[in-house]
Formats: sequence, C-alpha cells, structure tokens
Amino acid sequence: MTPLLTILIQTSPIPSHPSTALLEALFRSFDRHVKDMRRLAARIYILCDGYDEVEGDEGGDDKVNDKKRKDGTKRGRVTKDVASRYREHLQQLRAKLDQPPFATPLSSCGNSGDSEQSQAVVEMVELPERHGSARAIKAAFDLGLVTTPFVMVAQHDNFFVSDVSLPSILEAMMDNEWIKCLHFISTATIDYAKKSKRRYSIDIEPFMRDDVNNLDGSLVPLLFWYGRTAISRTDYYTQFVLKGPTLRVGDHLEELLGVKQLRDIQKRGMAVAHPLWGNFVLDQGREVLYHLSGRRVRATADPSSENGGAGVGDGPDFISTEVRARDTLPGQAPTDEACKSFTTARSVRAIVPGLEIIPTKRKDNADDDLATPSGKFKQKCFQCGKKGHSYRFCPDTKEGDQPTIETIGL
Repeated sequence: MTPLLTILIQTSPIPSHPSTALLEALFRSFDRHVKDMRRLAARIYILCDGYDEVEGDEGGDDKVNDKKRKDGTKRGRVTKDVASRYREHLQQLRAKLDQPPFATPLSSCGNSGDSEQSQAVVEMVELPERHGSARAIKAAFDLGLVTTPFVMVAQHDNFFVSDVSLPSILEAMMDNEWIKCLHFISTATIDYAKKSKRRYSIDIEPFMRDDVNNLDGSLVPLLFWYGRTAISRTDYYTQFVLKGPTLRVGDHLEELLGVKQLRDIQKRGMAVAHPLWGNFVLDQGREVLYHLSGRRVRATADPSSENGGAGVGDGPDFISTEVRARDTLPGQAPTDEACKSFTTARSVRAIVPGLEIIPTKRKDNADDDLATPSGKFKQKCFQCGKKGHSYRFCPDTKEGDQPTIETIGL
C-alpha cells in the first residue's frame, strides 16, 4: 500500500532537556491511540528547531513564574546551559531512534500484520538556526520532506488520549475534498457550536456534518485557524497556508491566521467564507488531544518515578479563551453573552514518567499548592460563571460538584 501521510513533529529547547521523556510519551500515545499510523505514514520527521544563545539568565529555564520576563524558550532565546542541555537531548534522541517507542514493530501497533507492509521511518531534521514554528513547517516543505497527499503537523507536547481511526479519517478526506484540515477534539473545541454562538453570535450548527462515511463523530466547522495537531491536505499548506506574507523568525501560523479567519467569517458569513479555510474538528464526544505545556515541566531526579504528575496543561486542569474587542469587526461590539468566557474542565489528567510540573512561586516565595488561590484569576468559573476565581475555589461548589478527572499514564 502506498503511504498517504507524512508526519512533522515540532520540537525546540524546553526545561526538561536533555530528557527525551516528552517525545517518548508522544510516540507511545501515537501507538496506543492512532490506529495504523505506522503503516499509513511514509515518514515521521522530528523537526528540531535551532536557537539563539544569550548571556545571563534572559533565556528560558524553569523560571516560569517571572511575569516580567518573557519566556525565553518560547522565543528561542536560551542560555548557554539550556543550549548545552538541548544539544545533549538531540544526541540522546539520535541514539534512540532505532529503539522503542520511536521504532516499534508493526505487530505491536494494532496493524494487520501484512508481511509486505513496512513501518514509517522516523528521522530527525536538525535546523541549523532558529526558525520558529511557522518557518520550521515551511522549511520542511522547502526541503521536499512532504511527498504524500496528506500531512500531519504535530507538536511535541500534544498527546492522543483517546482512540482515533486514521484509515477512516484519510478515507473521508480522500472522498471529500472540502475537508482541507481536520483537527482532533480538545478542551478548546469541546461544545464548540455552543461556544461559537455564545461568544460570537455565529450559528455553526447548520454547517456541521454527521453524514461522512466511516467517521466516528461529527465534523464541526472551526471559526479560528488553530495550530494544534491536525491532518491536512498537502496542497492546503503549499497553495494556501504558506502562501501568505513572508514569514519571519518566530512566527506562529495560529497567530497569523487565527483571528484572520474569524474576521473573514464575520464579514462574509459561514456559507461563503468557511469553504476557503476548510478546517473542521472531529467531535467524538470525548477529549482526544491533550496539551501538556513543554515549558512548564522538568525532568525528575529519578527518571523511573511516576510521582511527577506532569499532567496539567497551562497550570490548572482547564483551558479558556476570552473574547476581546479586537476579535470583532471594526464598529462591531460583541454581545454581553458573547463576552462571557467560561472555562472547560479537563476530563483527563496525564502523567508522564520522568517529568514533573515546575512548582509555581507565590510572592512570599513559598511553593504554591491547591490549598489557596495564587494571584488574580482573569477568566470566568465554569461552575458558576462569575469572574475572578476558578472552579477549584468556587464558593458555590458543593461536595460532588467538581468534575471527575481520569488520571492516565502516557
């Protein structure tokens, strides 16, 4: 069978290096939850971005709580120590590519066992200088790495936590050219139709599709261009996504295209505008993609320890997005209801062996915990809808009201 898919995994310096635990957990999540990935993918490329080395402690380390200092690792500006650990990480990774979980026998990946099938080759691509997310993706295309009709662009800290049928997804995309980009449901896209109507007064329900053969769930059209792990048509990238303005070092496609898509839909309407963007999320009724911020975890002293609890995405067990005035058209104010931003509780908390959450610091320099809130909470509680506290500290919470969160190992 001719492979249909190329996978591009983006990685860059993070505090947990030189550990390879984060990428190992990602590949384990592939093999556990993405059926036939090794058979249907021609190549899996790990795109290792370059970096800018700076003096002192301006670059990124594990000081994630200094609000006055922009995160150095996110900007690709790292100290000599972080740079050294990243180089060691790449050396360790290179040595492990022919070992599990990077190289895995077909028989252990849920495949059919056909002797003529071969598993996807995993390769490292080390970019000689800092590119940033958008330019790194473009570099992969410019280097001719993507030769298949479909491409999955993935991040090193976005894991699969529920099963998806890759054969069904690729078959649906081959049969329906209007599906240009397909995302996997996460906390940001759960109840997406309700959120879209509440926040932007846009009714997307008439444009949802549940009649696509073999898909496990409904296709929900997106209002934003998201940069999370997704499967796209290769020509969608070459002829549309990467055809915009010249990309600068450090650019992110989500920042360039996200609100641009929303404004296009607000101006021209869903029926006219959305087919140009063609991006959907497959709503399987459960969280499929889990984000564990790579900049907020570090390696544990004992790599075999499972006590790290490195399972919280951006701090607490939820994600939220708030409507801002600049997200609307000039002269168009969001409705009162649209301005209500509610958090979406996670249903899953993942633990990555060998990693732990970097402790936050309160102003008194004491380690923070869940006993008392730290700092001002800027979003609205999903429990009561009031602003200023999270669901953990909601005064209206009664025993048994808090969501059940399943803890899983990656």
